Amino acid sequence: MDNKKQMQNFDLFRLDGHTLRIFASVCETGSVSRTAELFDLNQSTISHTLDKMRAAVGDPLFVKSGRGITTTEKALAMLPRVQKILADIEGLVAPEKYDVSLDGKPVVIAIPTPALLHDMKALHAGLLAAEPSIEFEIRRLAPREYVTRLLVQDEADLAISVAGIRYPAVLNHCEYGSDSLAVFYDPNCRGPVTSARDYAQARHGTVSFGGSTKSVVSRALAELGLKRRVSLVAPTASMLGDLIKGTDIVATMPSRLAESAYAGLAHLPPPITLPPIEYHLVWHRRYEQSGRNSWLRKKVLDAREDAFLTDA
Repeated sequence: MDNKKQMQNFDLFRLDGHTLRIFASVCETGSVSRTAELFDLNQSTISHTLDKMRAAVGDPLFVKSGRGITTTEKALAMLPRVQKILADIEGLVAPEKYDVSLDGKPVVIAIPTPALLHDMKALHAGLLAAEPSIEFEIRRLAPREYVTRLLVQDEADLAISVAGIRYPAVLNHCEYGSDSLAVFYDPNCRGPVTSARDYAQARHGTVSFGGSTKSVVSRALAELGLKRRVSLVAPTASMLGDLIKGTDIVATMPSRLAESAYAGLAHLPPPITLPPIEYHLVWHRRYEQSGRNSWLRKKVLDAREDAFLTDA
Protein backbone atom coordinates (compact mmCIF):
# COMPACT_ATOMS: atom_id res chain seq x y z
CA MET A 1 0.00 0.00 0.00
CA ASP A 2 1.50 3.37 -1.00
CA ASN A 3 1.79 6.39 1.33
CA LYS A 4 -1.22 8.19 -0.15
CA LYS A 5 -3.51 5.19 0.46
CA GLN A 6 -2.12 4.80 3.99
CA MET A 7 -3.01 8.42 4.71
CA GLN A 8 -6.51 7.92 3.28
CA ASN A 9 -7.04 4.88 5.53
CA PHE A 10 -5.75 6.59 8.68
CA ASP A 11 -7.92 8.87 10.79
CA LEU A 12 -5.66 11.79 11.79
CA PHE A 13 -7.77 12.39 14.87
CA ARG A 14 -6.54 9.07 16.24
CA LEU A 15 -3.20 10.77 16.90
CA ASP A 16 -2.99 11.63 20.59
CA GLY A 17 -0.83 14.00 22.62
CA HIS A 18 1.45 11.17 23.71
CA THR A 19 2.23 10.26 20.10
CA LEU A 20 3.00 13.88 19.29
CA ARG A 21 5.28 14.15 22.34
CA ILE A 22 7.20 11.05 21.27
CA PHE A 23 7.61 12.42 17.76
CA ALA A 24 8.78 15.82 19.06
CA SER A 25 11.22 14.23 21.48
CA VAL A 26 12.87 12.06 18.81
CA CYS A 27 13.19 15.14 16.59
CA GLU A 28 14.68 17.19 19.42
CA THR A 29 17.07 14.55 20.77
CA GLY A 30 17.85 12.85 17.47
CA SER A 31 17.64 9.52 19.27
CA VAL A 32 15.04 6.79 19.75
CA SER A 33 17.00 5.30 22.65
CA ARG A 34 17.29 8.66 24.46
CA THR A 35 13.56 9.26 24.01
CA ALA A 36 12.87 5.80 25.43
CA GLU A 37 14.92 6.75 28.51
CA LEU A 38 13.14 10.08 28.93
CA PHE A 39 9.69 8.43 28.78
CA ASP A 40 10.73 5.29 30.67
CA LEU A 41 9.61 3.09 27.76
CA ASN A 42 11.36 0.45 25.67
CA GLN A 43 12.58 1.27 22.18
CA SER A 44 10.06 -1.00 20.47
CA THR A 45 7.22 1.01 22.04
CA ILE A 46 8.79 4.23 20.75
CA SER A 47 9.15 2.70 17.27
CA HIS A 48 5.51 1.52 17.30
CA THR A 49 4.38 5.02 18.27
CA LEU A 50 6.41 6.54 15.44
CA ASP A 51 4.76 4.09 13.03
CA LYS A 52 1.42 5.71 13.90
CA MET A 53 2.84 9.10 12.90
CA ARG A 54 4.30 7.67 9.70
CA ALA A 55 0.95 6.16 8.75
CA ALA A 56 -0.79 9.46 9.47
CA VAL A 57 1.47 11.72 7.40
CA GLY A 58 2.76 9.30 4.77
CA ASP A 59 6.42 9.98 5.43
CA PRO A 60 9.22 7.90 7.04
CA LEU A 61 10.00 10.91 9.32
CA PHE A 62 13.42 9.52 10.26
CA VAL A 63 16.04 7.70 8.19
CA LYS A 64 19.20 5.93 9.30
CA SER A 65 22.42 7.92 9.07
CA GLY A 66 25.50 6.02 10.20
CA ARG A 67 24.84 4.91 13.77
CA GLY A 68 22.14 7.49 14.28
CA ILE A 69 19.07 8.85 12.52
CA THR A 70 18.35 11.93 10.43
CA THR A 71 15.08 13.84 10.46
CA THR A 72 13.37 14.05 7.06
CA GLU A 73 12.39 17.35 5.47
CA LYS A 74 8.73 16.58 6.15
CA ALA A 75 9.40 15.94 9.85
CA LEU A 76 11.40 19.16 10.17
CA ALA A 77 8.52 21.09 8.64
CA MET A 78 6.04 19.43 11.01
CA LEU A 79 8.05 19.89 14.20
CA PRO A 80 7.29 23.59 14.93
CA ARG A 81 3.55 22.97 14.42
CA VAL A 82 3.62 19.88 16.66
CA GLN A 83 5.52 21.83 19.33
CA LYS A 84 2.88 24.58 19.20
CA ILE A 85 0.07 22.03 19.54
CA LEU A 86 1.78 20.49 22.57
CA ALA A 87 2.36 23.89 24.13
CA ASP A 88 -1.29 24.82 23.60
CA ILE A 89 -2.42 21.55 25.20
CA GLU A 90 -0.10 22.08 28.17
CA GLY A 91 -1.40 25.65 28.45
CA LEU A 92 -4.89 24.33 29.19
CA VAL A 93 -3.69 23.26 32.61
CA ALA A 94 -3.27 25.87 35.32
CA PRO A 95 0.13 25.91 37.05
CA GLU A 96 0.17 23.11 39.58
CA LYS A 97 0.75 23.74 43.27
CA TYR A 98 4.29 22.99 44.34
CA ASP A 99 5.71 22.10 47.74
CA VAL A 100 9.50 22.05 47.76
CA SER A 101 9.57 20.07 51.00
CA LEU A 102 7.90 17.13 49.20
CA ASP A 103 10.09 17.23 46.11
CA GLY A 104 13.46 15.63 46.85
CA LYS A 105 14.83 16.15 43.32
CA PRO A 106 18.08 18.07 42.88
CA VAL A 107 17.88 21.55 41.38
CA VAL A 108 20.18 21.75 38.34
CA ILE A 109 21.15 25.07 36.77
CA ALA A 110 23.52 25.43 33.79
CA ILE A 111 25.60 28.63 33.55
CA PRO A 112 28.11 29.76 30.91
CA THR A 113 30.66 31.56 33.08
CA PRO A 114 31.94 31.80 36.67
CA ALA A 115 31.03 35.49 36.42
CA LEU A 116 27.58 34.30 37.58
CA LEU A 117 28.87 32.51 40.69
CA HIS A 118 27.90 35.47 42.86
CA ASP A 119 24.33 35.04 41.62
CA MET A 120 24.49 31.29 42.24
CA LYS A 121 25.55 31.88 45.84
CA ALA A 122 22.51 34.09 46.33
CA LEU A 123 20.31 31.45 44.68
CA HIS A 124 21.74 28.68 46.86
CA ALA A 125 21.00 30.72 49.97
CA GLY A 126 17.42 31.25 48.81
CA LEU A 127 16.94 27.55 48.08
CA LEU A 128 18.33 26.53 51.47
CA ALA A 129 16.04 29.02 53.17
CA ALA A 130 13.09 27.36 51.45
CA GLU A 131 14.24 23.77 52.08
CA PRO A 132 17.42 23.03 54.10
CA SER A 133 17.79 19.53 52.60
CA ILE A 134 17.70 20.67 48.97
CA GLU A 135 20.52 19.57 46.64
CA PHE A 136 21.80 22.25 44.28
CA GLU A 137 23.94 21.39 41.23
CA ILE A 138 25.63 23.87 38.88
CA ARG A 139 26.62 22.68 35.40
CA ARG A 140 28.77 24.37 32.82
CA LEU A 141 27.04 25.58 29.67
CA ALA A 142 29.69 25.64 26.95
CA PRO A 143 29.42 26.16 24.10
CA ARG A 144 26.21 28.12 24.49
CA GLU A 145 24.57 26.19 21.64
CA TYR A 146 24.37 23.24 24.08
CA VAL A 147 21.47 24.96 25.86
CA THR A 148 18.95 23.14 23.64
CA ARG A 149 20.43 19.71 24.29
CA LEU A 150 20.66 20.26 28.06
CA LEU A 151 17.03 21.33 28.39
CA VAL A 152 15.53 18.95 25.83
CA GLN A 153 17.21 15.97 27.46
CA ASP A 154 16.31 17.10 31.00
CA GLU A 155 19.96 17.47 32.00
CA ALA A 156 19.14 20.80 33.64
CA ASP A 157 16.01 22.45 35.02
CA LEU A 158 17.03 25.88 33.79
CA ALA A 159 19.92 27.48 31.94
CA ILE A 160 21.34 30.98 31.96
CA SER A 161 22.60 31.60 28.45
CA VAL A 162 24.54 34.39 26.80
CA ALA A 163 22.17 36.05 24.34
CA GLY A 164 22.95 35.97 20.66
CA ILE A 165 21.78 32.56 19.52
CA ARG A 166 18.39 31.79 18.07
CA TYR A 167 16.42 29.50 20.36
CA PRO A 168 14.28 26.75 18.85
CA ALA A 169 10.51 26.94 19.34
CA VAL A 170 10.76 24.27 22.04
CA LEU A 171 12.49 26.70 24.44
CA ASN A 172 11.13 29.73 26.26
CA HIS A 173 13.27 32.49 27.70
CA CYS A 174 13.21 35.84 29.47
CA GLU A 175 15.76 38.56 30.16
CA TYR A 176 18.04 37.75 33.07
CA GLY A 177 20.61 40.54 33.29
CA SER A 178 23.72 42.01 31.71
CA ASP A 179 27.40 42.59 32.36
CA SER A 180 30.17 44.62 30.74
CA LEU A 181 33.52 43.38 29.47
CA ALA A 182 36.73 44.38 31.23
CA VAL A 183 40.42 43.95 30.48
CA PHE A 184 42.11 41.98 33.28
CA TYR A 185 45.87 41.97 33.87
CA ASP A 186 48.47 41.34 36.56
CA PRO A 187 49.65 44.79 37.78
CA ASN A 188 52.89 43.23 39.01
CA CYS A 189 53.84 42.29 35.44
CA ARG A 190 52.45 45.05 33.25
CA GLY A 191 50.57 48.32 33.20
CA PRO A 192 47.10 49.04 31.83
CA VAL A 193 46.43 49.17 28.08
CA THR A 194 46.04 52.80 27.07
CA SER A 195 44.85 52.73 23.46
CA ALA A 196 43.27 50.49 20.84
CA ARG A 197 46.67 49.88 19.25
CA ASP A 198 48.27 49.14 22.63
CA TYR A 199 45.40 46.73 23.33
CA ALA A 200 45.78 44.94 19.97
CA GLN A 201 49.55 44.57 20.38
CA ALA A 202 49.32 43.15 23.91
CA ARG A 203 49.52 39.40 24.42
CA HIS A 204 45.98 38.10 24.88
CA GLY A 205 44.55 35.12 26.72
CA THR A 206 41.22 33.67 25.58
CA VAL A 207 38.84 30.87 26.47
CA SER A 208 37.89 28.14 23.99
CA PHE A 209 34.12 27.67 24.30
CA GLY A 210 33.99 25.05 21.58
CA GLY A 211 32.02 27.17 19.10
CA SER A 212 33.12 28.60 15.78
CA THR A 213 31.70 32.12 16.14
CA LYS A 214 34.22 34.94 15.87
CA SER A 215 34.55 36.80 19.18
CA VAL A 216 33.20 40.31 19.71
CA VAL A 217 36.75 41.47 20.50
CA SER A 218 38.11 40.18 17.20
CA ARG A 219 35.22 41.72 15.28
CA ALA A 220 35.60 45.10 17.00
CA LEU A 221 39.36 45.20 16.34
CA ALA A 222 38.86 44.15 12.72
CA GLU A 223 36.55 47.16 12.21
CA LEU A 224 39.49 49.34 13.31
CA GLY A 225 41.86 47.53 10.98
CA LEU A 226 43.57 45.81 13.93
CA LYS A 227 44.10 42.22 15.01
CA ARG A 228 44.90 40.97 18.49
CA ARG A 229 47.78 38.66 19.30
CA VAL A 230 46.46 35.54 21.07
CA SER A 231 49.18 34.03 23.22
CA LEU A 232 47.20 31.69 25.48
CA VAL A 233 43.99 29.67 25.10
CA ALA A 234 42.42 28.03 28.18
CA PRO A 235 39.44 25.65 28.41
CA THR A 236 37.66 27.64 31.16
CA ALA A 237 37.48 31.24 32.33
CA SER A 238 38.62 30.26 35.83
CA MET A 239 41.72 28.53 34.50
CA LEU A 240 42.56 31.51 32.32
CA GLY A 241 42.41 33.79 35.37
CA ASP A 242 44.97 31.61 37.16
CA LEU A 243 47.20 31.29 34.10
CA ILE A 244 47.58 35.01 33.40
CA LYS A 245 48.75 35.73 36.95
CA GLY A 246 52.49 36.30 36.90
CA THR A 247 52.49 37.13 33.17
CA ASP A 248 52.01 40.20 30.97
CA ILE A 249 48.98 38.62 29.27
CA VAL A 250 45.65 40.45 29.25
CA ALA A 251 42.22 38.82 29.20
CA THR A 252 38.97 40.47 28.13
CA MET A 253 36.26 38.87 30.23
CA PRO A 254 32.99 39.71 32.08
CA SER A 255 33.70 42.38 34.69
CA ARG A 256 31.97 40.45 37.47
CA LEU A 257 34.77 37.88 37.38
CA ALA A 258 36.60 40.38 39.59
CA GLU A 259 34.34 39.11 42.40
CA SER A 260 35.45 35.51 42.01
CA ALA A 261 37.96 33.81 39.69
CA TYR A 262 39.84 37.02 38.80
CA ALA A 263 40.14 38.46 42.31
CA GLY A 264 43.65 39.85 42.75
CA LEU A 265 43.98 40.95 39.14
CA ALA A 266 43.60 44.57 38.09
CA HIS A 267 40.99 45.45 35.50
CA LEU A 268 39.77 48.43 33.48
CA PRO A 269 37.27 49.13 30.67
CA PRO A 270 38.46 48.14 27.18
CA PRO A 271 39.95 50.97 25.09
CA ILE A 272 37.58 50.01 22.25
CA THR A 273 33.79 49.92 22.13
CA LEU A 274 32.44 46.49 23.00
CA PRO A 275 28.78 45.55 23.47
CA PRO A 276 27.49 44.47 26.88
CA ILE A 277 26.96 40.79 27.65
CA GLU A 278 23.24 40.05 27.81
CA TYR A 279 22.00 36.94 29.62
CA HIS A 280 18.74 35.03 29.23
CA LEU A 281 17.02 32.62 31.60
CA VAL A 282 15.95 29.65 29.45
CA TRP A 283 13.61 26.70 30.07
CA HIS A 284 11.81 24.01 28.08
CA ARG A 285 8.27 24.80 26.97
CA ARG A 286 7.05 21.51 28.38
CA TYR A 287 7.60 23.01 31.85
CA GLU A 288 5.94 26.37 31.20
CA GLN A 289 3.00 25.39 33.44
CA SER A 290 5.04 23.25 35.84
CA GLY A 291 4.66 24.35 39.44
CA ARG A 292 8.21 23.26 40.19
CA ASN A 293 9.79 25.02 37.22
CA SER A 294 7.75 28.18 37.77
CA TRP A 295 8.88 28.23 41.40
CA LEU A 296 12.51 27.77 40.36
CA ARG A 297 12.33 30.52 37.76
CA LYS A 298 11.06 32.94 40.38
CA LYS A 299 13.80 31.89 42.80
CA VAL A 300 16.48 32.46 40.15
CA LEU A 301 15.17 35.92 39.26
CA ASP A 302 14.74 36.87 42.93
CA ALA A 303 18.32 35.76 43.64
CA ARG A 304 19.50 37.89 40.73
CA GLU A 305 17.83 40.92 42.30
CA ASP A 306 19.41 40.08 45.68
CA ALA A 307 22.84 39.82 44.02
CA PHE A 308 22.40 43.25 42.44
CA LEU A 309 21.38 44.77 45.78
CA THR A 310 24.45 43.22 47.43
CA ASP A 311 26.69 44.64 44.67
CA ALA A 312 25.16 48.08 45.15
